[in-house]
Amino acid sequence: MKINAAHQKTENVALALVLALAGMSAFTPIFAAGKIADGVLPVAVLVWLRFVGGAVTILSVAAVRRVPVFLRASALWKLHLLRAFCGVGGLGCSIYAASVLPLADATAIGLIKGIFAIVLAGLVLKEVVTGRHWVAGGLCALGAYLVVRAAESGTGYGDLAVAGVAAALMGALFMACEALIMRYVAQREDTITILACVNLFAAVILTGPVLWLIVSQEISWSDLMLFAWMGPLAIVGQSLNLSAYRRAGAATLAPVYYGSVIFSALFGYVVWSEVPAPIAVAGALLIIAGGAVLTIPNPFRRTRRTC
Repeated sequence: MKINAAHQKTENVALALVLALAGMSAFTPIFAAGKIADGVLPVAVLVWLRFVGGAVTILSVAAVRRVPVFLRASALWKLHLLRAFCGVGGLGCSIYAASVLPLADATAIGLIKGIFAIVLAGLVLKEVVTGRHWVAGGLCALGAYLVVRAAESGTGYGDLAVAGVAAALMGALFMACEALIMRYVAQREDTITILACVNLFAAVILTGPVLWLIVSQEISWSDLMLFAWMGPLAIVGQSLNLSAYRRAGAATLAPVYYGSVIFSALFGYVVWSEVPAPIAVAGALLIIAGGAVLTIPNPFRRTRRTC
């Protein structure tokens, strides 16, 4: 007896959702790095540390496993370079937004990337975007909007809040583009090659300007080492994300990443005692409902079996 392809596809999507949630949780403290640093390190330096640490980590893994990274990546190096630019822009904007806004609010605004990803997945990757995707995206977007509204009167950051919102939106666009590139290359290259290229390219892009910042602002190496954890943690998160994208399309996974606002709210509460308002809780429930639209099986779809 053979289990039909539809059943196997359902299992792959369920596993992809779990992997995406795990990868998303790994990035929560990374996006909060600007707030954790509290002005000790500039945003550009934090982004550089994340990619340098990631490059060292994944190249070490490649050396141990004897993976010929750059020979395998020669055909897609332009896409890897483009993804590196998107990764630097997305992470930099997100860290800055979280440093001048409450963490959950900055994360919620950045969740517009899900809508960007759904639209781009249909236009660029020609993926099938169904009514279920749009319903899930709409619920999650409404939930994110309520979370943002909950913080409008209580941010306490004045004019910086406007810059934070703008940065979060720009970061969303960068990350949506990066997600589409990740989906494309994940089907054609192994995880180690993909991670090594994007981390190394991003580190090289930032090294010159960041070294000038370190020297000109007299940043101590002890302060730099305090954030050495960012690179290895990002590699774990990226590996989980790549595994998710190998099992499901960008349009399917995009709404699930709205759950990052819940992780951010919990992190903000534990570390900075940030308590979400009731309207923010309502927004979080809508986000969960959006994810449920994708995970709950369709009761009207019949499962066929062939013997």
